[in-house]
Amino acid sequence: MKVIKLPKELGIKKARRLYDAARIAANAGPDCAMDFAKVRRIDCSAAQVILALRRECERKGGNCALRNANEITVRLLEYVGVKHDV
Repeated sequence: MKVIKLPKELGIKKARRLYDAARIAANAGPDCAMDFAKVRRIDCSAAQVILALRRECERKGGNCALRNANEITVRLLEYVGVKHDV
């Protein structure tokens, strides 16, 4: 399983790098995980990339787990349609 370790700031400036990492993870297999341990700020552009990766994993019959996401991050992701698996 491919694990993407996310940086402290996830915004429009880092969305392309996140997108590239998401593509690699999606091509590596149906399952992946994103580690939010360092994340302190996330914007909607990054949330859209995360949503797209989760949908792609689900389309392939897999899952993209969200690890170590704080409550604020979880709420933002849920707002844009990303379900958090407990």
